[in-house]
Amino acid sequence: MPSAQIVQWSLWGLLVLAGVGAILALFKLRYAERFLPQWSELKELDAILPVRREELRQSSEGIDKCRAEIGQLEATVGGLRILKEWQDANPEAPARIQQMMIDLERCKSELAAVQTKLAQEEQFLKAVIQETDKLKEDKVRLTQETGTLGAKLDEQQKQKAEIEKIIRDLQDKCSQVTLEHTHGQKRLLELQSDLTTLRQKVDQAEKEKTQIIRERKEAEAARDAAKAELIGLQKSLETYKALVENLNTQLKQASVGHTDLAKALEDLAQPALKFAFRHGAQLDEGAALHRLADHLRNKGLHFPDRVQLAFHTSLKAAHINPLVVLAGVSGTGKSALPMAYAEATGMNFISLAVQPGWSGPQDLLGFYNYLERKYKATELARALAQMSRFSKQDLPGLPIQSRKEQMLLLLLDEMNLARIEYYFSDFLSRLEQRRGRNVEDEQRRREVSLLVDAGSLPTTEMARFIFPDFNVLFVGTMNEDESTQSLSDKVIDRANVLRFGAPKELRASPAPNIVPTPDYLPHATWEHWVKPFDGNGFEHERTILTQLNQTLETVNRPFGHRVFRAVLDYLANYPGAMNDGGRRRNALADQMEQKIIPKLRGLDTHDDTTARCLDQLGQVISGLQDMELVEAFARARNQPLFEWFGVKRS
Repeated sequence: MPSAQIVQWSLWGLLVLAGVGAILALFKLRYAERFLPQWSELKELDAILPVRREELRQSSEGIDKCRAEIGQLEATVGGLRILKEWQDANPEAPARIQQMMIDLERCKSELAAVQTKLAQEEQFLKAVIQETDKLKEDKVRLTQETGTLGAKLDEQQKQKAEIEKIIRDLQDKCSQVTLEHTHGQKRLLELQSDLTTLRQKVDQAEKEKTQIIRERKEAEAARDAAKAELIGLQKSLETYKALVENLNTQLKQASVGHTDLAKALEDLAQPALKFAFRHGAQLDEGAALHRLADHLRNKGLHFPDRVQLAFHTSLKAAHINPLVVLAGVSGTGKSALPMAYAEATGMNFISLAVQPGWSGPQDLLGFYNYLERKYKATELARALAQMSRFSKQDLPGLPIQSRKEQMLLLLLDEMNLARIEYYFSDFLSRLEQRRGRNVEDEQRRREVSLLVDAGSLPTTEMARFIFPDFNVLFVGTMNEDESTQSLSDKVIDRANVLRFGAPKELRASPAPNIVPTPDYLPHATWEHWVKPFDGNGFEHERTILTQLNQTLETVNRPFGHRVFRAVLDYLANYPGAMNDGGRRRNALADQMEQKIIPKLRGLDTHDDTTARCLDQLGQVISGLQDMELVEAFARARNQPLFEWFGVKRS
């Protein structure tokens, strides 16, 4: 029998015994009243009855207390039973609770540190406020003293004017007395006495006037000193202006004319592109993709078809996302894929190794050496000049070997060894601003062109520019380790990021020397492949994106019009996506991997709101029928904080 039932039956037994005792006591009282009517016994019964009543009351209270304890025990047993069932259903709960307790302790320590720092800042703020109040008091006092001195000066000036008026009146009266001497000597003496008194007042006023004049002279001396200092500064300024004019004159004398400018920029005219194509290829998109797959296989490189299609489509969407980033661990073929793509499709190819010390656009385009009076062009600057169809207008006089009808794939290898915002941010903005601009207009084109630093140009010379034309595609590789810089939101928002995970199977295939295709891919053919989203089609995918954005808004991670348009552009350019439902699902899965899921990085997966958001996102991912993406999403979700490493394609 359970212990709770034993306690319950015991309490009921005590209750029955107490009732029997009460009945016996009443029976005894009735018997005493009937058969023992003696007065002494009645008194004894009266004395015992309150005691028995108190005992009965205590017994009743004890019974009630036991009932309450039984109820609490039953509630506790029920709660423990529920907790046991929950623990059996969630075996990982203790570990999660322990991790939550550890996080809580860490948060408490961080909160204590923040409170300490806040207290220090409050003390500093109080000190600043006290000092500010003191300065305000000093300002008020000085203002009052200034007003008092001004009032005193005004009063002295007023007194002086009154005294001067009195003196003039007395002088007039003296003259009148002299002329009217017949009025008597007595009147003259009275006037002389008055005059003496007034002269004393005048002397006192003169003393005060002298004091005021002395103070004014001191102020004028300070003013004159300031003027002298200003004159000295103006002379120094004139000296510096003369020096600057002299330097400008020397620079103008040393500056190059038209012929010298062509000599100074001759390094920019050197050829940079190495592939020697014979003629343009008549190639459709499907044949190009087959050629790419064969070329990779012949070189011993293994890239899944999904990765090849994703890279190809990301390059086609360069008009809205001008940068393609290949991220992941070192040695997974991030640099080999762009070069193989260029070799297979007939594109020119240049690889620039980014250096950790890069800090500005000069590292990409070059700089003007004032000692040699020459522009030191980089390989990128020379290549862009060769690919631009406007080089004759923007770089007049330079014998540039134009390849404007061809394509160029430019690779920034390990681009995050240096801070990307320092050397590539302005470049990336100009690439994006080309979209929708009339570049045939010279002024509009120069707004998105790259300025060539040609030193101090004569007034007769116009600045030189390089226009990054649409036949140049930009790819960057990024190793994700502790020695590199992370991408900012600005770069991620303008790029398609393909992540390369660790290979499931390690291979050691030979790397034969495969000759690139001899024919180049015409830019006109590439433009024919590119199909920007025109606002039609993909209604189902647009509905999914709208619902996804509403879901992401619940965790404060929504996306904007740029991402919405970029996803639809990717779908429009994905080969076969317009007519093939499977291809369309793959394209949307790629964009989920590249642009949607990375926005969730850092979210607490144990938070209820985050869990609901991840549930809804997981349902959309499941509907795309991409098991590798489903597995990658599940791995990221099983972390305490959502961490996205991309999809490992096989």
